[in-house]
Amino acid sequence: MTATTQTPVSTNGGGTAQPLLLSELRKTFLARGREPFEAVKGINLDIRPGELVALLGPSGCGKTTTLRMIAGIETVTAGDIKIGDRVGQNLPPGKRNVRCGFEGYAIYPPPQLRGHGA
Repeated sequence: MTATTQTPVSTNGGGTAQPLLLSELRKTFLARGREPFEAVKGINLDIRPGELVALLGPSGCGKTTTLRMIAGIETVTAGDIKIGDRVGQNLPPGKRNVRCGFEGYAIYPPPQLRGHGA
């Protein structure tokens, strides 16, 4: 038997689920003596409450940097993050009501022929 529950949706800033809008979000890393590196090149996303979204792509394409900007761990170079009716990049991380969980490769042991073979 499977049970499901509905999460209440609130748009007043105090609830659990709010729309997330990314508009032309960009992140450029600058280092002395090196060329600027544009890690995120103008991503646009409109995520509604209840939607499940996955960021997929090769290593180095900006997935983690995008998540870090949404959470407030990384600064935004250009563009907008809107969480509900609030401008996200103007909010400190603790006021965004955003959580991140990153996958650890150690969770899954490396496959071995012995024990996994037919």
